[in-house]
Amino acid sequence: MIPERYNGYETSVTLGCANFAPVWGDKPRNLDKIKSMVEEAARLGIHILAFPELALSGYESDPEFVMHGALAETIPGPATEEIAALARRHNMYVTFGMPERDRERPERLYIANPLLGPDGLVGTYRKIHIGPPPLFTETRTFTGGTAVPVFETRFGPVGIQICADFWVFPELSRILMLKGARIIVNCSGSASAPDRPYYLRQQTGARATENLVYTATANLTGRERSKSYYGHSTIAGPDYPRFVRIFAEAGEEEEIISASLNFHALHRFRELIRLPEIRRGDVINREFAELESARN
Repeated sequence: MIPERYNGYETSVTLGCANFAPVWGDKPRNLDKIKSMVEEAARLGIHILAFPELALSGYESDPEFVMHGALAETIPGPATEEIAALARRHNMYVTFGMPERDRERPERLYIANPLLGPDGLVGTYRKIHIGPPPLFTETRTFTGGTAVPVFETRFGPVGIQICADFWVFPELSRILMLKGARIIVNCSGSASAPDRPYYLRQQTGARATENLVYTATANLTGRERSKSYYGHSTIAGPDYPRFVRIFAEAGEEEEIISASLNFHALHRFRELIRLPEIRRGDVINREFAELESARN
């Protein structure tokens, strides 16, 4: 039974992810590719479509760390307006990764994923955990976000995370669930390395099981200047009596995957395991507070 909290929302959704290979540094071509895939997703009956981290520009920095700044836009801006027009035409929701320029402080850039829907811009998620050297160069260009919002859609509250925020900081997914999200979308730029497809499947499934939500990871694929990406975008979630099922998984090529998901099935598990009620927030919050106090 679907709880009263979610009355008025649609009871099923077709969720989609794009395995996306950006043309590094070529915003017009990437925007055209995104628009083409949105059109195809609409033909497939997809209601919510996710593109990976920095799909509009490409992920990798240039040696001078100027590419993302040159291609960054405010939100709303030209790129989001074009995708919003498609979302409105097809009565769907689309999120895609882009470098965002702060409207009030133009020198500040974010790794962002706006969510566009039938009524225009729903909101924007800004990546919180920005990768430092030596493995990453994100901190040379970007500032971390400071909020963990949920976004209202006709399918209920939806959470968006970006790459490391989802992979290694599970507290953020838990916060989204406690705020009401039943869908968490991870927009990722996970680069090729041994056993990475397994890692992507495992973590996407783990976040779903931990929180009794549907999860979807949209990952980059192809090659940029020196980095390669492996795709394997994945959609997962509880499917009673299984704690987790991989509903769809891409390969390494550019493609769209989708899964039709039923919220009645999701709430069957939520009836049996009442996470918000049994969670010992008093203990967890005390432990975190003590850790922060000791660190400071």
